[in-house]
Amino acid sequence: MSKEYNSNRIIPEYVPPAIQQHEVHIEDNGEPLISISEYQSNYIVEDPMYYKWQLKGALSHCYLRQSVLDLLAKAARQLPKGYQFVIWDGYRPFDVQKEIYDQYFNKIQQQFPDHPSSVWHEKTKLFVSYPSIDERKPAPHITGGAVDLTIRNEKKQLLDFGTAFDDFTEKANTAYFEKLASGQKLSKQEQTILENRRLLYYLLKDVGFTNFHQEWWHFDYGDQWWAQQAGYAVAKYGVAPFKEGC
Repeated sequence: MSKEYNSNRIIPEYVPPAIQQHEVHIEDNGEPLISISEYQSNYIVEDPMYYKWQLKGALSHCYLRQSVLDLLAKAARQLPKGYQFVIWDGYRPFDVQKEIYDQYFNKIQQQFPDHPSSVWHEKTKLFVSYPSIDERKPAPHITGGAVDLTIRNEKKQLLDFGTAFDDFTEKANTAYFEKLASGQKLSKQEQTILENRRLLYYLLKDVGFTNFHQEWWHFDYGDQWWAQQAGYAVAKYGVAPFKEGC
């Protein structure tokens, strides 16, 4: 692994104020969605979580835009020997995005029964994007430019990142352990988690991805969230044209 990816590079706590707005113009470049099952890389494997969880409409394979996969492969070559990226989710059909949103919305509704509907939606959108296929402001995963992933070692064991996938708690915040370390000495396990998050964050950032600060596992390339954070005036990906088996 390159010395560039050492444990001294701190994950910033700063969050761009426009992260969940959709103000950037989209000029879709027409890149196809590629199934990870058909992508030729020894560094990337898939584990489609929503399909495993039997979420209605979930796809049996993970799909991403061509450039997203190419950049992931480039980043993965910097992993320690035998390590691999494990892709949990990529492109999502509208119905799947809606199901995830509705499930979390119902959970928020139960937790805060006395709050108005507007508050339930705002709390839901802290972790789950509104299920939009509006060409002007599609949900990130619907573009094929958003990816949820983790890392496994040479023994095919997942590295410890401190939470499971879709753990919508404060600990899932990418910089959570950076904040914790600023106020106290970390335990050995917490230090390992911190270093694992730094590894994933900088491997992807250095090839062009941006991270959704609420979720250590979520990264974007080419979509509106990416354009907003990276300072681009135009996003590359709109609603992805998906056909099963594409």
